[in-house]
Amino acid sequence: MREEIAEAQSALSACGVDGTVAAVERLKGQSHISLRVDRVDAPPVALRIEPQHGILPPYDLPSEARLLRLLRRAGIPVPEVLGVCADLEPSADRGRGCLALGWVEGEVMIRQRVEPYTARAYCETLRRIHALDWRAAGLDWLPLPPDSGPALRERGEIMDRLTAFGVADLPHISRLRRALEDRVPDSPLPMLVHGDVNFGNVILRQGNPPRVAAVLDWEQTHLGDPLSDWGRLAAEDLLGNLDLTVEARQVMQEALQRYGRSDHDLHYWTLHQLYKHSSATGALTVLRGWDVDQIAAMYAEPTERLLSSDEPIRFCA
Repeated sequence: MREEIAEAQSALSACGVDGTVAAVERLKGQSHISLRVDRVDAPPVALRIEPQHGILPPYDLPSEARLLRLLRRAGIPVPEVLGVCADLEPSADRGRGCLALGWVEGEVMIRQRVEPYTARAYCETLRRIHALDWRAAGLDWLPLPPDSGPALRERGEIMDRLTAFGVADLPHISRLRRALEDRVPDSPLPMLVHGDVNFGNVILRQGNPPRVAAVLDWEQTHLGDPLSDWGRLAAEDLLGNLDLTVEARQVMQEALQRYGRSDHDLHYWTLHQLYKHSSATGALTVLRGWDVDQIAAMYAEPTERLLSSDEPIRFCA
């Protein structure tokens, strides 16, 4: 514990954040080291440190800090940026970035069964993200999708990641990749996409009704197709990771329908996001020693369900 406190103190100082560290708690998360840091006579801080070897490629945390500041100014609920350090270890082969954020009190959405009023708050926040005028918000520095569209761009990035970890040919991953080969969705005008909208990245503040206090983990944010986010939700649902009441499912389905997109596109993005999800867990078989056969079994039924029909997964089904 003493070593953890010393490391957190060093990271806070590197980010330009004052205060004496009193305690450190490791939080859940796979892509970054996430800590709650309690300070003496000062509010707690959320500290995110880039791991030496993670699921995602080396990431530009100063860019995420810039993004969060602009989103907060535009009225999107995100944590306050207290400080950022691009490189904690400049003498290493690749230093680690660090981001210090104001602690957001509330309940992580994934820790509770989602009722309709909670689903409504979530969907309204997601719609605000997608509908944000990103040019007016100063986000025009985010890269635009290529002419081939956001789907093919991301498929290339996923393949690069799979190849880097040596897991591209795992049977359950290659099956999903083959299924995507002849499929391409429509490419609408680019909108702001969060990139990792699972319920674990949403902090709720209870009330009547509850509201979203903060949306976390913006490292995969990009300009692209908002159905990418909805496909992620549908993939999480296929994997049994969404605990929704029947009424909450109806709320989510109605919110999705307001995007006015085709069943073909939603089916595509669900398949795409299941493939992307499998790439992350495939990387974890290398990084964390997860059992390959157990991971493959997790995708067997969802993949079969998606490939047996061109109908999209419906939240209210």
